Amino acid sequence: MPRIIRLPLKVLSLWGLISLLFISHTLARKCPKAEIYYHFLVAEEKIDQNQLKSAAKELERVIACDPKAVYPRKELMKIYAQRGEYEKAITLAQEILKRAPKDKETRFILGKLYLAQGRPARAAETLENLLEEDPSYEEALSVLTMIYLHQKKTDQAIEVIERLRDQHPKIPVLWLELARLYRQKGDFKKAREAYQKALTLRPDSIQWTLEFGEFLEKLGEVKEAEKLYQDYLKRNPEDFHLQEALLRLFIRQNRYKEALRVVEEMEKKIGQQPQLEIRKASILLNLKKDREAEEILRQLLLEHPENDMARFYLGVALERQGRGEEAIYQYESIPPSSDVFRLAVRRLAVLVKDPSELKALLERALEQYPEDKELYALAGSVFEDLDRCDLGYEFIKRGLEEFPDDEQLLLSEGFLLVCLGQEKKALKIVESLLAKDPNNPTILNFVGYTYADLNLELDKAEKLIKKALEFKPNDGYILDSLAWVYYRKGRYQKALEIIKKALEQITDDPIIYEHYGDILKALGQEKEAVAAYQKALKYVKKKKDKERLEKKIKDLCANSSSSP
Repeated sequence: MPRIIRLPLKVLSLWGLISLLFISHTLARKCPKAEIYYHFLVAEEKIDQNQLKSAAKELERVIACDPKAVYPRKELMKIYAQRGEYEKAITLAQEILKRAPKDKETRFILGKLYLAQGRPARAAETLENLLEEDPSYEEALSVLTMIYLHQKKTDQAIEVIERLRDQHPKIPVLWLELARLYRQKGDFKKAREAYQKALTLRPDSIQWTLEFGEFLEKLGEVKEAEKLYQDYLKRNPEDFHLQEALLRLFIRQNRYKEALRVVEEMEKKIGQQPQLEIRKASILLNLKKDREAEEILRQLLLEHPENDMARFYLGVALERQGRGEEAIYQYESIPPSSDVFRLAVRRLAVLVKDPSELKALLERALEQYPEDKELYALAGSVFEDLDRCDLGYEFIKRGLEEFPDDEQLLLSEGFLLVCLGQEKKALKIVESLLAKDPNNPTILNFVGYTYADLNLELDKAEKLIKKALEFKPNDGYILDSLAWVYYRKGRYQKALEIIKKALEQITDDPIIYEHYGDILKALGQEKEAVAAYQKALKYVKKKKDKERLEKKIKDLCANSSSSP
């Protein structure tokens, strides 16, 4: 089990060392005081240098000289804990508690030691006893909750903390921990009430405010989250973190004018900062104020030419103004080591007409970073989007020569093989991944959809896709796969119901619109099917997909014109 005990090293003044060393009222009898001082000071120096083995030896000498001393034992207990010598650390903790039974820190550490030893029941008992005496001990409460959640005993954890809460209703951390537990259980109403109570008791906790706001946003209660942030900012108008949370909320809601006002308020308070300027430029781009965004980004790059994010957004601003060559220059200036290199390559894939230029760019990147397996995956994905699955497959095969067991590359190989019309070969590869990673929703969906597309093992396909939906219940692509299974089974009305849910999540995917058209056609709604196919044509990239859609539209239109 990984170590979970993190104990801070202490830097103490000489007089502090001396006073703590002699918590025991009896001075050493076996050794001179000077010798004890010496060993203790050497131990502290070794701790600061992270030489824990040497520090432990010095502390053992101190304890041998003064068997009743408490503080050196605590230091030695922490060292044993850090070194994974849990039995020794537990023995020392028990010795300390005989001398100082109310020592909360030692009791807390003892609980974590039992947990590190793989004795969660004993750890929970130790922490519960500590919390009975001090229910405001936040770290102990957090670890106790973690133990119960790890054991999937959410109800038991709630029962323990509710009992403490009932005894001490004005301790805010008890309400907070209950909010988290109710949230884990799925009782969002109680979680909401508990968060509100915690913040009533500790209204100026920024961490709790942010956590509650994030919870409200996930529930879709955006107005309540906004009010929470605004109320906090009225009391703490200088708080940058809450302004940032409010800014993100506005951006997620596409409320760019309000987001721009927040950024400008932040600028007034903290001045022009590179990240804030980039944020402002991206908001202006969303407001279609491309020239203003360009001016900000060019000025920023004059002062910070190494800022790749600013360079990427400048490329976007130029691209939006129809200045493609200038945009290409900016994108190509972003080095492969940059976090935004992959975004730049995807924009280049739209702008560069000759795939060989893009291929050369990726080749140069791989020459610089041959161990970066994500570059191979990027190349595969980009060339698949460009309908050059052959080039993408070349890169993936090269990547697999270097990283033969990499899941991402194997999955990319599967997608590219499907693109190349080799579905059965792709299925064989990805089925082997599923055996190793049976709870991966992407793999589950791939296998299930491919079965459906090949019209094979439809019951198994349905089972796999429904399992994928357990992990991602609102994923539009997985919903589309389920709709396609129902279509293959002839359950067209059910397929229609599910495909409509998929289109609520994803509105620009040609395959989903094509499936929608196929389902409508099967239900005899030919006019609506044509409209769906035409919508698919707006987003289609691959030549073979375009040809297939055009043929479906032509055939349906011919049928309707020949009908009496």
